[in-house]
Amino acid sequence: MSDLSAHGPGGLAGSDAPTASPTEASGPPRPVVLVAHGSPDPRSPEAVRAIARTAGARAGFLEFNEPDPVEVLTDLADNGFGEAVALPLLLTDAYHSRTDLPEVARRAREARPGLQVALGRPVGDPALADALIRGLPEDIDGLVVLAAGTRVDSGRDHVRQIAAEAARRLALRRSGRAPLTVHGEAGFASGPGLTPAAAVADLRSRGARTIAAVCYFIAPGLLCDKAIASAREAGVVHVGEPIGTAPELIDLIARRAAAAAYEGPAGKRAAEPTG
Repeated sequence: MSDLSAHGPGGLAGSDAPTASPTEASGPPRPVVLVAHGSPDPRSPEAVRAIARTAGARAGFLEFNEPDPVEVLTDLADNGFGEAVALPLLLTDAYHSRTDLPEVARRAREARPGLQVALGRPVGDPALADALIRGLPEDIDGLVVLAAGTRVDSGRDHVRQIAAEAARRLALRRSGRAPLTVHGEAGFASGPGLTPAAAVADLRSRGARTIAAVCYFIAPGLLCDKAIASAREAGVVHVGEPIGTAPELIDLIARRAAAAAYEGPAGKRAAEPTG
């Protein structure tokens, strides 16, 4: 697959979408670097690299794994690219996207003066709800969305919103059948907020009897395993897989990359264009 290159909100290189107008994008395509956290669990970087291949992007890791995203960006500069998009392969807008990603861009520009690095937004989005509920049994009336956890209140609120949206979409999937109320809750592997086991107990107190857990994780890893174990000990009847190369995520990567290219170099992040 050719590399994903961001042109702007009007389209992506190699896509069937209309080409962006000159006012939306100019110059050559910008290569995209997916910036992941990294993990000592080898399953995690393997999954991230698979996502990058599917998206036609490159992958870099903040810690534990190689290559470092700064190395990826400077290699692009050494191969003639004057612009690139650094996109956090993260689901919440918390410490790593707010602090680490701008630092990656700064170091890359310092190492290769003249290199322009546009920063994308995290890929967490309600559109991923469809990926989470894919393959769930029809009789589920309680849904725990498992997540890593964060000290940032807005990050935990985001996961709760995903849980509500996934539960709503799961209920709507029963078209033509008796209406079913599906309760949703977030369960966190670390930090503040309900643990997965506590989230299951909360759903039971609200009347849910057949409860599933789904993984709001990009890739498998130690925290994902911890969250799954907590949910299973609490008696969930089904556990979903991490998001991985789900088409909803690949589409979001393309959209975020296009928006970042449209917004311009680091420091000019604005609202994502719609359309």
